[in-house]
Amino acid sequence: MHWILQRNLINPADLSRFEHALEARGTAYSLVSLVPFFHELVSEPGDLPEEGIFVYGSTGLGNVAKARGWKPGYFDANLDYELLLNMYGSRALNSSAICASLAELPRTWDRFFIRPTLDSKSFAGTVMTWQELEEFRDGVARVSNAPDVTLLPGDRVVMAPLTEIEVEFRLFAIDGVIVTGSRYKVGEHLSVSSEVPSAVREFAQACVDDWMPNKAFTIDVAITGGQMKIIELNSANSAGVYACDVGALVDAVNSRL
Repeated sequence: MHWILQRNLINPADLSRFEHALEARGTAYSLVSLVPFFHELVSEPGDLPEEGIFVYGSTGLGNVAKARGWKPGYFDANLDYELLLNMYGSRALNSSAICASLAELPRTWDRFFIRPTLDSKSFAGTVMTWQELEEFRDGVARVSNAPDVTLLPGDRVVMAPLTEIEVEFRLFAIDGVIVTGSRYKVGEHLSVSSEVPSAVREFAQACVDDWMPNKAFTIDVAITGGQMKIIELNSANSAGVYACDVGALVDAVNSRL
């Protein structure tokens, strides 16, 4: 496997961890940068194999990988929150969420969580009040005819009631196997640790065993009210690693994809 790392996205500490893990395994890699806001490389990564290329960086780098036919490249198939809700049901944190177009969201809660249904990064998931949402979608409507807009009034979003979360974990699933994980939040505060309870790993693996969107994704798990729930799924090519075992991730990608 040849890895391509986007140096102008990954924080320096994580980039160093990836480089050390790749070098320790004798895995070839290239560092690239993307022109901000454009899906274009600043410079070419050099000679690449015809297949066996895995990228780690932004969705923009993912678009480059798709355009150039890099395989396995970038995995983002089926990262749709509506599909997650359908497949995981009550195991999803936001199982009572409402999915609709941004323009047609009904007023259900005065304060709520909102995010795109797709892993499009068109806007970051956030907490809003109803007044803030109305101002937000009015702004989206005003610029909807402008070139290169990333969010339109007809794009689907998910709105969910607020839930108090005690702890949050991120786990990487490669070819149907949970290969590494990290705690990243306690309450409202960033709290990174490599310690992931076995029960959390087992819950995540059971969910993956039942259904997985593609061969390389992350599954974020919350503990709320003493229960484990799935927060969301994201691309393994773009998700932050926190205190995950980067070496284990590299090994899994190299041997399983």
